[in-house]
Amino acid sequence: MLFDLRSPHRRRVIKVVYVFLAVLIGGGLILFGIGNGSNFGGLLTAAGGGGGTATGQLQYTNALAKAEKQAKKSPNNAALWLKVGEAAYSVATLPDNYDSSLGYTKAGHTALNQVRQAWDNYVNLAPAKPNSYFAQEVSAAFGIPPGVGDYRTAEVAQEIVAEDQPSSSNYEYLAYYAWKAHDTQQGDLAAVKAKALSPKSSVSTVVTTLTEMATAASVKLPAGITGSTGATGATGSTGSTGSSGG
Repeated sequence: MLFDLRSPHRRRVIKVVYVFLAVLIGGGLILFGIGNGSNFGGLLTAAGGGGGTATGQLQYTNALAKAEKQAKKSPNNAALWLKVGEAAYSVATLPDNYDSSLGYTKAGHTALNQVRQAWDNYVNLAPAKPNSYFAQEVSAAFGIPPGVGDYRTAEVAQEIVAEDQPSSSNYEYLAYYAWKAHDTQQGDLAAVKAKALSPKSSVSTVVTTLTEMATAASVKLPAGITGSTGATGATGSTGSTGSSGG
């Protein structure tokens, strides 16, 4: 489950969900509206902070430098690129590198570039079971405002999350990222899957959420969303990573 707090990675992701929700509420939810009963804002995630002291930040940057050195010595080792990506994410989300209202600083963007490079190297090595925790971080960093809006990268990461933790909300966000990355077929399949996975009591809320997401992405909902039933087939491949969508 996404909200299982036993993992330190998930605790960090859940923490920043609430930080970004506070920003949205304070700003009046301008982009997606207030009080419409949808859960579009439920998974909106922005990167949270790491250690606040200079010593603490140095530990994070040193860990990143060490991980990069190891990965460059063994570039075909997916586990080492995973360590680089997680270390770079920690640096990107340090207080000096990320502001919950303004987004990433210049240094934060530099660290995010290292996250992206590590992620691309990691997934291109095709690990047998991609790390869902890292995928959650990548999805949050590149897909959710005030992130960088690299929806193709977010889409690939969110597909891993959705396949590892199949839930209506995870497929809703896969649909949104795919639509924003102009991968309409993938987005439509994910939207239908999101509806199919929702309990009967929540179908109308999910449809409302998907409608808002489609509007925000400037696409039309697939026909199966507004009908009474929807296909439950798995989504297709997202293709290559690293290019920015919409």
